[in-house]
Amino acid sequence: MEHIVEFKTSRQSLGRLVLVPNQDYGVGSDESNAMRISGSDVQPQHARFRYRDGLILVEPIRSARILLNGETITDVCAVSDGDWVAFGSTLFQVRFPESDRNSMAGPRPAPAVGTKEGNDKIIVGRIPSCGLPIDSPLISRKHAQLQIDSDDVWLEDLKSTNGTWVNGQRINERVVLHAGDRVSFASFVFVFSGSALEPVEAGNRVRVAAYGLNKTVTDRTTGEPRNLLADIDLVINPGEFVVIFGTSGSGKSTLLDALNGRRPASSGEVSYNGVDLYRAFDLFRSGIGYVPQQDIVHRKITVRNALRYTARLRLPPDTSAQEIEVYIERVLERVGLMEKGDLAVDTPEPLSGGQLKRVSLAVELVANPNILFLDEATSGLDAGTDKRMMRLFAGLAGDGKTVACVTHSLENIDHCHLVALLHQGRLVYYGPPGDAAEHFGVARLSDVYEALDVQEAAYWSERFVQSPHHERYVRSRLPTEVDKAQNQNSAATDAQTPNKIRRSLFDIKQAITLTRRYADLLFSDHLNLLVLLLQAPLIALVVGAVFDTGDELPQRAAAESQITFVLILSAIWFGCINSAREIVKELPIYLRERAVVVAIPAYLVSKLIPLALLCLLQCVSFLAIVTWMLDFSGPFDERLLTLFLAGFAATGMGLAVSAFVNSNDKAIAALPLLLIPQFILSNSVVALTGATESFARVSVIAYWGLDAMRATLDSELLMLRDSTGKLLIPVTGEWAGDLGYLAAQAAGFLVITLIGLKLKDRKV
Repeated sequence: MEHIVEFKTSRQSLGRLVLVPNQDYGVGSDESNAMRISGSDVQPQHARFRYRDGLILVEPIRSARILLNGETITDVCAVSDGDWVAFGSTLFQVRFPESDRNSMAGPRPAPAVGTKEGNDKIIVGRIPSCGLPIDSPLISRKHAQLQIDSDDVWLEDLKSTNGTWVNGQRINERVVLHAGDRVSFASFVFVFSGSALEPVEAGNRVRVAAYGLNKTVTDRTTGEPRNLLADIDLVINPGEFVVIFGTSGSGKSTLLDALNGRRPASSGEVSYNGVDLYRAFDLFRSGIGYVPQQDIVHRKITVRNALRYTARLRLPPDTSAQEIEVYIERVLERVGLMEKGDLAVDTPEPLSGGQLKRVSLAVELVANPNILFLDEATSGLDAGTDKRMMRLFAGLAGDGKTVACVTHSLENIDHCHLVALLHQGRLVYYGPPGDAAEHFGVARLSDVYEALDVQEAAYWSERFVQSPHHERYVRSRLPTEVDKAQNQNSAATDAQTPNKIRRSLFDIKQAITLTRRYADLLFSDHLNLLVLLLQAPLIALVVGAVFDTGDELPQRAAAESQITFVLILSAIWFGCINSAREIVKELPIYLRERAVVVAIPAYLVSKLIPLALLCLLQCVSFLAIVTWMLDFSGPFDERLLTLFLAGFAATGMGLAVSAFVNSNDKAIAALPLLLIPQFILSNSVVALTGATESFARVSVIAYWGLDAMRATLDSELLMLRDSTGKLLIPVTGEWAGDLGYLAAQAAGFLVITLIGLKLKDRKV
């Protein structure tokens, strides 16, 4: 006798199994199973079901993690109608048709993940022992707590990293749940039914719905409004791989960024699992993966180390080193880079273009996002590599991720589920790639561009709206008006009182991780580090060979005055050249990490500490060699502190420039503008007066650095005067006061750097 088992969530049916007695039926993510269930933590062969002796039985395969009504099972266990089964964090319900229920064990209550009949307290977290385990790096070990108190169910966040949210609001205190509330742990969305938490999508996957998207900007040339996107509706279901392509300037990247929230549309709405993305962006921030056109990985450190640093930055602080290694191994295997894990991108065996793109993808996959956006991730690759990349993206969609990719290459577009074709900001086709050519009446898809030029974009857009593809892939999948109203109501309070993630002003753990990574980068680039370390002693040798302090006081005064001038200018050069490119050279990486987690003060500190140490080494070697070669008498420690403060202020000046420019070339071009005024306005070449001197006092490092260095010379030299009665070595202030001015200038340049970094948030 056959028996039927139906697998379903609260919103949809996943499929059915027809069981014959004493036969095994595999369930997992692989298509070879009798029942395929997708999910990021669903194993290819996860479990087997069988019907025997009047019971439906489930058994894990090779220690795969299965929870039955909130309890972990390790052996064969009977399943009843209404039971909730979790493959890792992929939760679904098993139901038996009415005809089978009489012969089966009676129904059990919904799982103890949120029931009034369950335990008094239920922990939601990453570890398997939790009542509601969610196996994701985005979830803290103990993320939140549900408590049943009389007739109420209370929810409390346990100081999780990525937050607990109710109806788009991050909660900071214990709240009561009501039927219909949307509860999110990081980006994993559930609905409280009144007796249980039920996932909105199987496996907590993401369904994207966009309707009425418009993007309007002001044309810089004419000053008139210009529409980049016009009335775009589309839906991307969980596990779908969608490719966005179109004519040049058609709005492909604009649409991608509107869908991922980086650059919201001017009007319209984007919802993830029924939650308005723009109103609750911080809820989904940690679960969105984004690979921009530029590489988001440092080229000088090993791939494995790059992933480690990313994991420490993006994963909850309670993630152990062992867990991080497991995530890294899983990601490297998924992107096919296991054998390249211990190699740097550039050396000793440079990675190919396709491998480099996979490294950028791996950086995003470390945090296991459930939705992934790729902006021209295959540009510049050969046809074979492009094909492998498209297969990889399709495989990620098969894992249950929602994947959207902008591309110009149409050669391997058949690997995706759907294509979105844009023309002049309008959606002119959305459907299977195999049907696109026929829709436009062309023989090949590549010929569609010529066809689009024949008519206006409005014609093609209206033609698509009238087509069966629009009905099947857009209109029938868009939320109903009732759903839209519910979504707007659930986010109404959020719109009135925006609730952003409160990032701490300074995260010490983040600063340590960023500092370690930057130090790793410096030590990995051996040639560059050698040049930086050798320039100080080499210049010192030149100074020692050229100058002669002499025996006569006037000759000695002139020589030592010139030596102090060269010392200060060299220290300023060291600091400035060390730092002028250090932010702009990794700008794509900074922008991506800033969008997710990185705090500006922590990032700035991570640059300052290694650069300050480098500057100190340069100043020590420089001053020591000059002092030894020229018998340059005087307080070594005071001079060293003066040189270091001047170099540190110059480091801040270089970082400020690097924070405002957008290319290495512009940073290098700015160096003369920074260094030449230090020479002219130092009050050594020309005696400054009036407004020029006031400007130098405020902004010229060499002014106070040279004055402080002169103050360390012998008093008998400072008292010498020329024939007119003027001091041969004029000193404006005192040594300690001069250092105070240097410190103030350094602080001012660092504030300017912070402002420059903050302004870059507009690009995030």
